[in-house]
Amino acid sequence: MTYVRQVLGVTAASVLLVACGGQTRDQDAVDALRAAREKVDAAGSARIEATMDTGDRLASHSAGTLSWSDGVEGTLTVRVTGGKLAASTRKLGGDPSQTRFLPDAYYTRMTDAFADLQGGRHWIRHPYDAGSDLSPADSLRTLGAAEDLRKVGEETVHGTRACHYRGTADGQHIDVWIDSRHLLVRRTQRAGDFTSTVRYRDYGTAPAAAERPPGHDTVDIADVDGGE
Repeated sequence: MTYVRQVLGVTAASVLLVACGGQTRDQDAVDALRAAREKVDAAGSARIEATMDTGDRLASHSAGTLSWSDGVEGTLTVRVTGGKLAASTRKLGGDPSQTRFLPDAYYTRMTDAFADLQGGRHWIRHPYDAGSDLSPADSLRTLGAAEDLRKVGEETVHGTRACHYRGTADGQHIDVWIDSRHLLVRRTQRAGDFTSTVRYRDYGTAPAAAERPPGHDTVDIADVDGGE
């Protein structure tokens, strides 16, 4: 794997958030996540704040707004906060950098140093994988299918009382916190040394928009030149 693709692979991971149930997977837990999914779907948008950590390789912080009423759309500002790949990520991706989500793909803004390797193009287009969790409702749907879904307890999250649910799905350990309004307020995902935590707030009131980058300034991820 080339130098550029090593950095991009880790960077993409950062870009790539009720009623209380019982102690194991049961109908109460399933109903709690279903109610939250319906409420989140109806809200249509939220402000998010996320952290990502890949052990000692890279850590980042992202913030912005997303909407999902008619396909996902929104803009996040991403800052590198540490890790062995921090310097090279800042060189190629910038710090802060910007990620724009549109219904067909998400787009990551890179630096002039990256563009020099890509025929002058600054944006990378990342098509979504089939089955990607693009909205918080998608995340709740994924956890709702977990065979080991269970309620952990009631906790205070960012000053709000919430029910904590946990399960394993798609090879990831997933935790979600649902408040009394049936809204997802926090989600964590863990797989190996990868950990992602997303906070959701201001449902239905946070404006979200993203402008599609110019085609002449965009390269598809599959066409990125590696460099050394």
